[in-house]
Amino acid sequence: MSTYELELDETGAAVVMASLSGELDLTNAREVEERLRSSASTGRTLAIDLNRVVFIDSAALHVLFKLARDLGRDALVLVLDPEAPISRTLDIVGMRDAIRVVASRDQLDRASSA
Repeated sequence: MSTYELELDETGAAVVMASLSGELDLTNAREVEERLRSSASTGRTLAIDLNRVVFIDSAALHVLFKLARDLGRDALVLVLDPEAPISRTLDIVGMRDAIRVVASRDQLDRASSA
């Protein structure tokens, strides 16, 4: 069984930050989806920081695509540095076409305050 961690920071008025780390795969994709869905709230953006994820498989990618479809492009954003371990994988599957992606939390903060 793969391990992952999910830390939530709900202190911001406009953004809920979910920081994921570890491995995301078939063994934990359903749990990750449930936890992310429960942290998404109406009127707030769910930002998912994937910079510390070292592996992602198709089941976990499917979760991200489902969240994008269900929440909408304005309610979901990924924080992912171009040099992050899974950045290339997300580029290959066209994630940037489905979900807004920013390179850093600073970039997210600037976009939220604009």
